[in-house]
Amino acid sequence: MTARWAGVGLAVLLVGCEKPGTSPVAAPTEPTERTEPATSPPVVIPVETRPFEDGYNVGYEAGTGAAKPKAQIPPASAVEPLAREAAGREEGRTERWQRGFVEGYIDGFRKVVTGQK
Repeated sequence: MTARWAGVGLAVLLVGCEKPGTSPVAAPTEPTERTEPATSPPVVIPVETRPFEDGYNVGYEAGTGAAKPKAQIPPASAVEPLAREAAGREEGRTERWQRGFVEGYIDGFRKVVTGQK
């Protein structure tokens, strides 16, 4: 009796191991009507990455100039006032520019402190 159940279990497992798409039950069907997706004009949203990069470059130069070897790297909160001061009242120097300045300053400072080239 147990051999019969083992045979049934083996048959169930083998049926489940067929390759996908080769099932005799489900035959592939051809689409009867082809519909094209509706196209709409592309929407162009300008993404400004330039302010961050410009701020980073200015901050990097300021950080390399202010750093001394073996000094302690300042936290971002200490550099933020420098970024606001460097931004001044120029219209293009937004918060994004200031974030770039802070990251650039810390990276430039770190380069001098660690002695990287």
